[in-house]
Amino acid sequence: MTTILIMEDDAGVRLPLEDLLEAHGYGVLTAENGREGIEMAKKHRPDLILSDIMMPDIDGYAAFEAIQSDPITAVIPFIFLTAKTDPGEIREGLGLGVDDYITKPFESKDLLDSVRTRLDKYERISNAALQMQENEELDQIFIKDGDNCWFVEHTQLRLLESEDNYVRFFFDDQKPLINRTLNQLEERLPRRLFFRANRKQIINLKWIQSIQPWFNSGLLVTLKDGTKVQMSRRAAQTFRAKMGI
Repeated sequence: MTTILIMEDDAGVRLPLEDLLEAHGYGVLTAENGREGIEMAKKHRPDLILSDIMMPDIDGYAAFEAIQSDPITAVIPFIFLTAKTDPGEIREGLGLGVDDYITKPFESKDLLDSVRTRLDKYERISNAALQMQENEELDQIFIKDGDNCWFVEHTQLRLLESEDNYVRFFFDDQKPLINRTLNQLEERLPRRLFFRANRKQIINLKWIQSIQPWFNSGLLVTLKDGTKVQMSRRAAQTFRAKMGI
């Protein structure tokens, strides 16, 4: 059974929503605040999350970021439910990477349509990801930025760059920003192809065009697209040993 987690502190909204979803064949989990919702998401791994924004203790934005920071729960579709109609608030939520934003009060049909659409998309993505994992020769990474999704071959991915708790991917003419840390991604990427040049950047070795000495025994790496990356002294020592130079 498809399971949906509702994170909503207002029982007047939570209980009718629970009844609506159960009446349409969904299993439902409920949480009265963001902290409880984060714990339930990690424990039960629901198929979709509906969350209010203004909640006690931990609000919806912080709950979403916490769920996104865990690779296991990051792929779960996430829909905000809120009484706020300020376009700036909506842009903030969508900018974080949430899948949809529904204002209260809402029509049952509109909510059910959004839920179905997100679940269908999640199923397609999951099936594609499963096929990718079963065929290791594909050498791809799955990237999701809001509604946009890509399966990117490792050879296309030229640079990853940290921006606070996010990482920007550079491939083709795309630059999506993903809620991950560089350390998390470094563990997933093949070391034969990717190298941690400094605290904020990982480069694709296949994209290196030239290397020259730089300050403090570091190296200045120029990629084939013209991007220049300063390699720290410690990274340069590891790089020289790795490349035999």
